Amino acid sequence: MMRITSENLDQTVKLNKEIKEEIERLITVVETRYKKIRILSPEKQALQILKEHYLIQVPIPDENWGGAIRELPNGKKVFVINTAQPRVYQYFICWHEIYHLIKGIEESSSHIISTEFDLSERKADYFASQMLLGHDVYEYFYQVGHHLPFVERIMHCIDTFKAPYKAILIQLYESAGEYKNEELRQQIKKNFDIRISQQEFEKMFRKLALDVSLVQPSNIIDLGALETKIKEKRTEHEEVEMYKEHEEFLNQFRRTLEGLNHV
Repeated sequence: MMRITSENLDQTVKLNKEIKEEIERLITVVETRYKKIRILSPEKQALQILKEHYLIQVPIPDENWGGAIRELPNGKKVFVINTAQPRVYQYFICWHEIYHLIKGIEESSSHIISTEFDLSERKADYFASQMLLGHDVYEYFYQVGHHLPFVERIMHCIDTFKAPYKAILIQLYESAGEYKNEELRQQIKKNFDIRISQQEFEKMFRKLALDVSLVQPSNIIDLGALETKIKEKRTEHEEVEMYKEHEEFLNQFRRTLEGLNHV
């Protein structure tokens, strides 16, 4: 899997330009198909769209695992979000998932989503970034905290747009190119590959009086429609052993997740 770094950042932006029209058409599809929930903020809108399908939110103790899509025998897709990831990553992955919901998964019925930004998934990532950021991030970057160091200004962007660090830098780099702002492009490349721990994110957010929950995991456990369906079947067919086993498995699964959450 190929990660986006400062070395292939220009290649990524070039690819973004090639797929831009396709992604803009897809955004129009979302705005038309889900117009009844368009009034919500982008991150809430994404969650609501997925909840209309099969969305499962569970904390998985793996920092490189952001989510997955699984296809059921009846052809319906189950969307899994790892809530052990910081909320901003969760929101980004939700929109990434919605791209696949609309376009369909062409290569396989099982598709793993990583929190590392993979060039083979650039369309889904670019779609997600446009749903959260658009072009507004460039103007906002220059409106906020001129006296602050570069990275702290990016923290303000994360707080406002609720998007991950690298997603913001990629969009900002693309916009800087359009405005021929070479100084900003160099700043972005200089800071693109730095590793910021969750503790460092939290420290900066507190220092800047930003919403620290955005860079923390939510650890939500929500089995959604799957749990509801199993309980309905169990109530309707109490004599069927299979439904009883499914309910018991689901209850045990929930207890295991809750145990991990308290470790």
